[in-house]
Amino acid sequence: MPLPYDMGNAGDLLKHGILAEFVRWRFDQGGAFRFIDLFGGELCNQPASDDDAAKRARMVAKRVRVLLPQNNALRTAQAGIERDCYYGSGLLVKKMAELAGRNDVCVIVNDSCRERRKRFEKSNLSLLDEEFPGVSSDAYDAFKEIVFQDKLQENDLVLIDPFNDLLKEKKYVNVIPQMAKAAERATVLLFALNLNPCNKIGQGFDKFLDDHLPKAWRMTMPPLRYSGIKGESTYHAETVLVARALEDEGDQKVPALRECLEKLAACLAALPAEQLKPRAVRDVAVCRETGQ
Repeated sequence: MPLPYDMGNAGDLLKHGILAEFVRWRFDQGGAFRFIDLFGGELCNQPASDDDAAKRARMVAKRVRVLLPQNNALRTAQAGIERDCYYGSGLLVKKMAELAGRNDVCVIVNDSCRERRKRFEKSNLSLLDEEFPGVSSDAYDAFKEIVFQDKLQENDLVLIDPFNDLLKEKKYVNVIPQMAKAAERATVLLFALNLNPCNKIGQGFDKFLDDHLPKAWRMTMPPLRYSGIKGESTYHAETVLVARALEDEGDQKVPALRECLEKLAACLAALPAEQLKPRAVRDVAVCRETGQ
């Protein structure tokens, strides 16, 4: 089945931009680390099957080239963008490691699709069920098991990137407390599609974030209208980055990452967009309550 979105839509640019900046920042810290992509997905956008899809792929590529300067982490990592090829999360981190000459970065992906699993293996990506034998094939259950069976390592980076069921089916009720537990050791990046931040579900999502992850960093890409690129005109794309290290205001390394994310936000604001600067979850809750 064709994807209901185009890879490289505005939400992807925010998610992958944060991911690229964090990975480059992690490289600067040194040491091995693992990237765990629980929801897998395509390695990259597949060759266009029709003229309309090819046109949208060109639109994505052009927008990346226009928005992002050459030294931007995402632009550097998206090495295939000149030929209209946009990388997904796992391949993005793999390419970044290769470009940096880092052979101590393990990229672990989870997907039940047989064909995608073959493509992962060809690209030297590791499979979740092989790295963590016995872990559930369901991404939500796998995250719970990895967290509470103490399988995370100190420098792990975990991506939680479902489609729209996180809020629609209120799975955040379990996921957000699990993120808080995981952040005692690892870093977690959550990407969520929020239909309406002001409705009952959206407000419930905010409350759970405020209750469990008040110091996490949050950046939001609002819906864009009539862009021609699928997957960016309906939902608010919410990103939440949480790690114990990011909460330490005395850590001199943290401001460098925040500065990089602020520069990313300034680039993406040309889409246009609001609420892109990294800010604490609690600050977002206060703004919503006061209407500012």
